[in-house]
Amino acid sequence: MVKSMYSGGSRERKIDTIPKNAIAYYLPHPNGKKRVFFTKDTLLLMYHLVRLKFFSREMILDQYYIITGKKLRNEDLYSLIGNSRMPICHFNSSYKVGRTKFMYVPKVFATWLLDIIQEIPDLAELTEVTEFRGSHYSLMTNKMSGGTYGIKSINTHDLNTRKLALKIGRRIVEQSTDLSPRELNITCFFPTNPKLISLVPDAVIFVNGQRYFIEYDRNTEQHYKLLGKILGYFEEKYYQGDTIFFVFDNISEPKDNRLHVRIMNFINNLYTVPFGDSGLSYYEKAQGNDVTLFALPEVNAISQISEAIMHDIVLDDSKENESLLDKCRTDYILPYDVVSAELVDDPDSPFSLILTYIDDYFDKEKMPLIKLNYGDVSNPDYFEKVYERYKDEYAMVGLVFSSEVTKQYYTIPHSEFLMSLYIR
Repeated sequence: MVKSMYSGGSRERKIDTIPKNAIAYYLPHPNGKKRVFFTKDTLLLMYHLVRLKFFSREMILDQYYIITGKKLRNEDLYSLIGNSRMPICHFNSSYKVGRTKFMYVPKVFATWLLDIIQEIPDLAELTEVTEFRGSHYSLMTNKMSGGTYGIKSINTHDLNTRKLALKIGRRIVEQSTDLSPRELNITCFFPTNPKLISLVPDAVIFVNGQRYFIEYDRNTEQHYKLLGKILGYFEEKYYQGDTIFFVFDNISEPKDNRLHVRIMNFINNLYTVPFGDSGLSYYEKAQGNDVTLFALPEVNAISQISEAIMHDIVLDDSKENESLLDKCRTDYILPYDVVSAELVDDPDSPFSLILTYIDDYFDKEKMPLIKLNYGDVSNPDYFEKVYERYKDEYAMVGLVFSSEVTKQYYTIPHSEFLMSLYIR
């Protein structure tokens, strides 16, 4: 079989038994006969593994699904793993966490990989979301070129952040019907060097060219330090319009199944603690830079971050509204009989649907529904605005949140008027 292949340095013609869809091969030993073949998918996988720096088998599988929407075959994975000259190498046993073993991309292979990717235009284009001159998040800027330098152990915080980011990426790919994995081009970055960027979030996720920040808390930092993390986001124009997800882990499960007190205190501090002598709260300062903040318990983080990102990048919500309409017509979503449900066509209206129901006095009443993102810290402010604006116009207003939320529900103010519905 004759096929043109990338091998590094030049494009050569080789006669060999070549796996289907292979476009490149790597020689672990320059003078040896062993070759490791790569498809575009596995080359792209290796590029993202360089970005992760360390990873488990499960993390490799999640990363492959993110870029392909498919499961990585065991034989394809095992063909990449070996000694320090192979594409993937194991850390020694001291790096284990429990029974989980971790791996890395050796420097010698990473050097070959990054050169090869630049020779393949459609792969090089995918990397341009971070790999450009002046980028805060490029491999070159952050001197990320494989190997184990600087990794003395597997830090639990860093590990959990990586696993969380990958699970979010996987969920987005699973739920996306309008964009392919290549179009989504989900790319994760985990900053470590404060000298390179003014702000060091725990993770940055790029989806369809948009960036999103994650701050991961394991219930170890005091609240003033959590507030301090927000400073850069509202003080610098660079972060104008960005979205930051604060994820709270290692917290007990509340007995009343309401939002954990640590998260409630964090949100309350955003609203009440003044920023210096500005006369404004941290929340108001963030609003001034058009920064969106989320505060989420870890139990809901994967589903709600992925949904919030999808709502942000998929501007046409007509399909979702139609689905909600069907649910309102067929399911028992209210403690009342629903007579009818109608879509709201006015693009300037905050309402998506209006229900007509029979109240306790057997009168027909209308209830408009507003779709909201669970975890958005602007919700408490918005609850009050909705109450003041519509309390004299409707008997009740429905606040629609994700049906994926089954724990740590909001405590809704003005509950006689505002009804939370987890049906989205």
